[in-house]
Amino acid sequence: MSSLVFLVLLSSCQKMNDFYPNPKVTAKKSITQLVSSASNLKFLEAAVIRAGLAETLAKPGTFTIFAPTDEAFKTAGFKSIDDVKKADPKVLEAILLYHALNTVVPSDAVQGANAKAVKTLSGNDFYVTGKNGEVWVNDAKVILKNVYASNGIIHIIDKVLIAPTKDLVELAQSNPNLSILVAAVVKAGAVGVLQSEGPFTVFAPTNKAFEDLLVKLKLASLNDIDNDLLLTVLKYHLIPARVFSYNLSEGLMPVTVQGSTVKISLSGGAKVKGMSNTDPSNIIAVNILATNGVVHVIDQVLLP
Repeated sequence: MSSLVFLVLLSSCQKMNDFYPNPKVTAKKSITQLVSSASNLKFLEAAVIRAGLAETLAKPGTFTIFAPTDEAFKTAGFKSIDDVKKADPKVLEAILLYHALNTVVPSDAVQGANAKAVKTLSGNDFYVTGKNGEVWVNDAKVILKNVYASNGIIHIIDKVLIAPTKDLVELAQSNPNLSILVAAVVKAGAVGVLQSEGPFTVFAPTNKAFEDLLVKLKLASLNDIDNDLLLTVLKYHLIPARVFSYNLSEGLMPVTVQGSTVKISLSGGAKVKGMSNTDPSNIIAVNILATNGVVHVIDQVLLP
């Protein structure tokens, strides 16, 4: 390749040379060599060595690697490189293989605003979106695209990817702040729906959101709500697709499993409004990944 073009996303505060002092020669080096030479990928370098993958990523091949920065590893709980060096090699191997593909995928091959499932070398899917020249994988943003190596390509990302292990019901059960939602799902007989293949996007009301609704309706508990009505309301919180926060846009009106639409607004923070709600609900936590969908936590129950 006679020339290389490196595109840094406008939102990134990193400069290309923070990663590669001499980008003109990167295509002559292996992925292992490029990771080792990058000033802000030292945690990843340690992880590759600890997991026993350095030799593999130095051999001829056609790999795509989504490479987390040092700050991404710190955010994921690795406070120092020593933490990486002491980690279970098998755990690190599983994490790293979830960042790898066995084909070369440049950024311009990622088309469309909807998240697409891609099988990684770990055997798990991750979800890739390309929109307006930007690329995301799960909830991580690509901050440096198309770093070509002799045996593949690297995209640098701002988070460590963790493969989901829980379905939507299990995910809600693990969050004490969603216990009333879980009770509502059980009461309405919707457990099977939320444990099906999906995928779904769930706007998940907090316990306080349900408590506020009960006060508004002058009801003592969920037991006072008819099961069919409760099921209708719960289905109104489901989108039959995997929609990450960066897929949301001003005025978007996705159709729910219930059949009616909700309305998205982004001014002053992301919000979602039900057709019968007076005010929109704030989206207070986003992109919580399950094996069969994604959860966004909201502070108001949506009413169709």
